[in-house]
Amino acid sequence: MERSSARSSCGKVAGGTVAKVQEPRERKADGRKAAAASDVPAKAIAAAGKTPSASNKPRWTSIGICCTLAWAFLINAAGGEAPTGQLSWQVSYFALALAMVAFGFIARSKPVFVESPMAGYVAAAIGALGAAALLFSSVTPALDALEYPATIVCSCVLGWLYLQWGMFYARVNLRTAVGGLFIGNIAASVLKCAAHFSPFPLMCAITMALPVASVLLCRMSLIDAPAGSRAAVRFESHNLRGLWKVAVAAAVLSYVTAFLVGTSFGNQSAAAADVFLLGRAFEVLISGVVLAVVIGAKRAFNFAQLWRIVLAVLAVDVLSQALLPQITFIRCVESSAWDLLVLFTWLTVIDIARHAKADRNVVIGVGWAVYAASFAAGSVHSSWFSLGHSGVAFTTLLMFALAMVGTFFLEVRDQDTKWIFAELSGERVSAPQDHRSIDERCDAIGAKRNLTPRELEVMKMLCKGRTKSYIAETLYLTENTVRSHTKHIYTKLDVHSKQELMDLVGA
Repeated sequence: MERSSARSSCGKVAGGTVAKVQEPRERKADGRKAAAASDVPAKAIAAAGKTPSASNKPRWTSIGICCTLAWAFLINAAGGEAPTGQLSWQVSYFALALAMVAFGFIARSKPVFVESPMAGYVAAAIGALGAAALLFSSVTPALDALEYPATIVCSCVLGWLYLQWGMFYARVNLRTAVGGLFIGNIAASVLKCAAHFSPFPLMCAITMALPVASVLLCRMSLIDAPAGSRAAVRFESHNLRGLWKVAVAAAVLSYVTAFLVGTSFGNQSAAAADVFLLGRAFEVLISGVVLAVVIGAKRAFNFAQLWRIVLAVLAVDVLSQALLPQITFIRCVESSAWDLLVLFTWLTVIDIARHAKADRNVVIGVGWAVYAASFAAGSVHSSWFSLGHSGVAFTTLLMFALAMVGTFFLEVRDQDTKWIFAELSGERVSAPQDHRSIDERCDAIGAKRNLTPRELEVMKMLCKGRTKSYIAETLYLTENTVRSHTKHIYTKLDVHSKQELMDLVGA
């Protein structure tokens, strides 16, 4: 407080006497110029205990999620290779769903325990031992009894790792999260190939090392994460419920993906070498395209556009399994769809968690559980049913499900999903609570100035910073009609510009 008041005095006094007295203190403040120049408030920096460079430039360790992604792939590959031998795989996803929900609520009630380094190190050790037991049980008949306990243990540790990385990615901006996640996915593809084509002892060593490496890299990333900052709240109780469409879309796409994977090879360890490599090449290609578009070109995209990519890939896979079952290399399509599903689900859950008023860890746990439980259900169904014997009927049913998702749950104009990836969609964003107050003020002014219901709708969107093209698309109008409504609004309210209108409403 004394230093702050002294510096304030120096700024107010024009003469040199007081400045000379305060000169030593001013020299001490010079060391903080970088923080003062940053766009991060000084109080937020002090609260976080970090420098601005730490929050704006995460280290290379942010791609360490590659270890978790690769480890999930390898422990799944340790199960049955044929569609009829996937029980341990199905158990792992059900266990993962339960573990994520449990860890999310534990993190809310006991955050110190979940965030402690020691808990992470213990989880890493348990994961390494569980992976060893799972791998050896798959090749040693005498150890068969260890398969399911080891699967459950590994699934619980995997849930812990996902939650830890979720804590990191929920603290960084979305573009940084996209970069870290998709570069990490490229690294994960390399790790998958390295382990898959290694001799069994080396593959075991890699699989056991991955959870340890994941914990260490996550701890290093969290050191640089802006722990004291909180993103603008967009999802409160009144609009968080509107995200049920997101949950349904993710659940249906997860179910279809698991079903298609299960009816072809089971898990990817059963695929031929060329199909395995082609699948990993597609993962790298897709990750590279996303990085080029989002990070390189800085292009805008929204939730619906992103998830329609998964929808299109799944539709291609359904048709290829029905019409071209003899062409096995097309099976790499479903592997790519699975990879996209994981990445896009993760991005969606993380962005909702960043901007939700509810506890971040609970949102991450519940959100990821929706994916895992749906994937497990699709895998269970695939073991009962073979697409090759279903004919046209089941293919039509799957295509119908995908069409329904695309039509009703991935609608571009949907106001609930518009908030997801808002930083990358090119739209001006503000907090939902601000929008509620804007709507209330617009209603009062509109009633007083006799605005029509349609004019009132347009007025509310203008005051929220929406463009005329956006308003036209959302309200199913032409831009000329929007311009006409805007002119009538300006005339009735005696304003001459959009800024004057926003000033009148106090937006």
